[in-house]
Amino acid sequence: MDAIGHLPIHLNGQFVLEGIQETIMVADLEYRIQWLNSTAVEQLGPLFKLYGVENVNDVIGMSMDMFHAAPSHQQHIMEGLETTHRARINIKDQYVAETIIHPIYDEKGNKRAYLLMLLDVTTQANAEREREKIIEELSTPILKIWDNILSVPIVGKMDDSRGTKLAEKVLEECVKERARYFLIDLSSFKEMNDHTAHHINNIYEALRLIGTRCLIVGISAEMALSLVNFDYNWTTFASVRQSIAYILQEEGKEIVDIQNSPSDSE
Repeated sequence: MDAIGHLPIHLNGQFVLEGIQETIMVADLEYRIQWLNSTAVEQLGPLFKLYGVENVNDVIGMSMDMFHAAPSHQQHIMEGLETTHRARINIKDQYVAETIIHPIYDEKGNKRAYLLMLLDVTTQANAEREREKIIEELSTPILKIWDNILSVPIVGKMDDSRGTKLAEKVLEECVKERARYFLIDLSSFKEMNDHTAHHINNIYEALRLIGTRCLIVGISAEMALSLVNFDYNWTTFASVRQSIAYILQEEGKEIVDIQNSPSDSE
């Protein structure tokens, strides 16, 4: 679809690109950097230093090949580029950037240059680290409730990374402690969604395969209603106390009230 309308006559391309306030570079057909907007000058200084460029002014005329581990592959992509190309690049294992490359044509339709935008150059890498930190924080330590009984309370959002890490940790601890029973406490949840239920069921089934009984505890009335929609054959309890009573019954044991039991002297 073609653009519509007309830009005010006093505007030129440089003013427009500066106004976008994103990290923008322009390179010629030989992939040499020709222009950086002020945002790029400010944000890419630390990045250029990774390539031995101390003064950002020195990047003018340098080849974009320095950013790529396989320059020939990138050149092949750009030579055939007719429209916008997006890619995610890792820069020296310190920065992650979402890049947008678009060819610039003159009024006759001839390719004259390339416009590059680097999005989230630093914040993306920070977000990855923050995500890992959140995963570690939410991966609650495995609790030892009784002999051969372990438990984990699940709090917060369950994504794929956390689900995988939690499953690995649960299985490792159950094997190490020779656990016969494992309690998954969902008392912090009001309802169950597909994603969380999927990961919990993976843990449930994996424990069954290693011979550990998995019990789902902390099931409220609201949670029970949401679980009706799932075809999972879980053993569930409203409270940890109920699950412990069940386990003792299965083991042929019972809870004795010491306060009301006959004394040894009688």
